[in-house]
Amino acid sequence: MADSPRPIAVFMCERVLRDVLRPDAISLVNIHSTMSVQAWPAVVPLVFAYSEVTGSANEFTYQFKFIDRQNQVMAVSNVQRVAALPNKNMTHKLIGAFQGLVFQEEGAYALVLSVDNVDVAGMQFLVLGAAPETVA
Repeated sequence: MADSPRPIAVFMCERVLRDVLRPDAISLVNIHSTMSVQAWPAVVPLVFAYSEVTGSANEFTYQFKFIDRQNQVMAVSNVQRVAALPNKNMTHKLIGAFQGLVFQEEGAYALVLSVDNVDVAGMQFLVLGAAPETVA
């Protein structure tokens, strides 16, 4: 599609906050590029995916996917339909939530954004084992 939105950024974070009075104002809390876990399998209770894409005059769909070390899809968000924007200079804010992600082993994983069923952007992140911190 000629007017498909182009990705600007993809993030994984602990929370996404949207301002009630200014819906275009977004805050990302605790952005992750590495996760340290103390035991395997590691369960992450809740994590958010966020992406900003260029404005589109056409409706489109998006979905986020987590990809494991063997390049297999381990979790997907619901497919969301996005309305066209009246001004192409505006941007779309795309949000996905994942509950109970399970990481079986240490290594590199990926978060991928698909627009209209085409993978368009993503980010790599590491899941690392770490010994529990001792308090002195």
